[in-house]
This record gives sequence, structure tokens and C-alpha cells, in this order.
Amino acid sequence: MLLLDLEKVNAQVGPGEALINTLIGMGTVFVVLILISIIIFLLKFIPKLFEKKAVPAPVQDKPVEKKEVVQEQKPVVNDDTQIVAVIMAAIAAQMEAETGVPVPADGLVIRSIKKRTFN
Repeated sequence: MLLLDLEKVNAQVGPGEALINTLIGMGTVFVVLILISIIIFLLKFIPKLFEKKAVPAPVQDKPVEKKEVVQEQKPVVNDDTQIVAVIMAAIAAQMEAETGVPVPADGLVIRSIKKRTFN
């Protein structure tokens, strides 16, 4: 069985040597963190390396005839009744699944539906 005498172990390491060990350990950690941040920064360039360069299509020098196109503008009619019905059914099904109580269709009122755009 190996027993260590703690007084001898602590006596052999002085405060200067302990400080050097601490600085080496902290320095190693910071160097590795900086390397990881550089690698993460360079990852955004990898997809650009694998993209195939698009070959430009040959340009044709044909004279383009200008034609006036007259379009009748029809007023936009938003008939979202089917979308509202699907959303209402999904909400009713979710509420029924959460509570376990059937939700009557007359009990739900959808006041507005706003389409969200994500960039």
C-alpha cells in the first residue's frame, strides 16, 4: 500500500513553483479557447469552397422587340375561409388534447390572422 506523507509533498512545492503551474495551466486554457474561436470563425468559409462555380450562360445579341403589355388589374380578394377553418380545427384539437375536454366549434372565435415573414 502506498501512503504519501502530505507534509513532504507540500514542502517540496514552493509558492513560486505553484504560481508557475497556475500560469501555465491558465495560459494553456486560453490558447485552446482562442484556437477554438478561430476554427469557429473559419467554418463560415467552408461552404464557399465546395460551391461549384456557375458557368455564365452565353449572351445572345438578339434585338428585343418592345411590346406593350396591358394588364387589367383585378382587385385582390382574400378569401381565407379555408385557412381560418384549418387553424380553428388545429386549435380545437390542441385544446382538447391538453385538457381532455371536447371544445365546441361555436366556443372559439378567431379575431385576426397575421402572416409573419421571416428573413
